[in-house]
Amino acid sequence: MSHKFFLFFVIITLAAGLAGCAGVGQKINRLSISMQKDEVRSLIGNNFVAKGSKVSAEGNVLDLWEITDPKTKETYQIFFLNDKVSQWGSSEDLKAFPELHTPTYKSQK
Repeated sequence: MSHKFFLFFVIITLAAGLAGCAGVGQKINRLSISMQKDEVRSLIGNNFVAKGSKVSAEGNVLDLWEITDPKTKETYQIFFLNDKVSQWGSSEDLKAFPELHTPTYKSQK
């Protein structure tokens, strides 16, 4: 019986370890529009840099977080509108779409 428990423990430990090894790009791909900041933080951890924040002319709060993958050195940006994800992607991909680089959304109050 203890052998089965030990085997179960090893399998669970390996599964948890492999889940934690997901690269930054894989974690970024799990984001979705309107995720709350705390949901994003639980997904990507605290290895991000809050690059900026501003209030738009419409009164919306815009925030930008950046996270760099230590393995690939690729930088990803996550934009928030009123504390919810409004867009994300690699810095290079977002530059290719200037209309997405600075979101201009209206608050849904």
